[in-house]
Amino acid sequence: MTDARTLNSLETHGSEKTYSVGKIILNIAVVTLFAGTVITLSFIKGKVSAPKNTVYVAIMGLIWLYHIAKAVIKKEEYHPDIAVLIYSLFLIWDISFRILGNGNPVLSPPMENVFEVFLKDSEFIAEGIGHSLMILVTGFSIALISGNILGMIVGWVKRLNNDFTPIAKVLSPIPPMVYTPYLIALMPTFTSASIAVIGIGMFWPIFLGMINRVGSINGRLIDSAKAMNVSTPTMLFKVILPYSIPSIVGNLKIQISTIFMILIMAEMIGATSGLGFFIKKYSDYADYARVLAGIFVVGAVITILNVLLDIAEKKLIKWKAV
Repeated sequence: MTDARTLNSLETHGSEKTYSVGKIILNIAVVTLFAGTVITLSFIKGKVSAPKNTVYVAIMGLIWLYHIAKAVIKKEEYHPDIAVLIYSLFLIWDISFRILGNGNPVLSPPMENVFEVFLKDSEFIAEGIGHSLMILVTGFSIALISGNILGMIVGWVKRLNNDFTPIAKVLSPIPPMVYTPYLIALMPTFTSASIAVIGIGMFWPIFLGMINRVGSINGRLIDSAKAMNVSTPTMLFKVILPYSIPSIVGNLKIQISTIFMILIMAEMIGATSGLGFFIKKYSDYADYARVLAGIFVVGAVITILNVLLDIAEKKLIKWKAV
């Protein structure tokens, strides 16, 4: 009886392993088929010229390698849907606008030309990324630190809570772009104005969020701390702040897209550097290959920042609020 069970278990395990290997091979084949089709089409001459496809082919190849690695590492957990979607969009764009010549070639440039911008303007793009990140990190750090500390104090002191919460509820929904022109006129440089826009724009939501977080903290945790006769600074920075850190870090991934949107829109108004300036400058000249390249860079930067935040959250935050 035992031998029969063992045999059945081995047969089941063997069939599952065969299924897993078969699924991995199928996923790799699907991704390779779409990647190969996209790359092959880039060598076909169309109605709209695309002088070089080197960068385009390289990036399509990198996307293929990334998804092949995921298919091998994650095995049956991997699904090629995203890869198929990405390659399908490039296929549709390339066939419709470059090969068949549908649409306006100025508004719908070949993707080969768009990706070539990364090589031609690499120094300009890198400078823009650095400038934008400097403004983003500075402005958001000011909002994050001041918003959470002041929100924690106001949330803890009932009188301050009653006074400032209504004000925060009125000011937090106001779009930061509303007062951007005034801040540009008021501040000495555009860089300082951009930092102020991000700082003010993100301060009120962070401030209000921290007030609400303090109000929703587990009562037993507060009672236990009070029973130990801790001081107010200890209560705030040793009890409430550690309790709030997981949700603060979790919200960063949501806030990063909002911050970047504020930054890009601010840079489009009067900056002389940055990703928003790059997009606005070339849209004024109707150079939409560079405009699309700038949009891709913004998406890539936001994605990388979110990945870094995920890694930081997993490595640094070992506890969760209950």
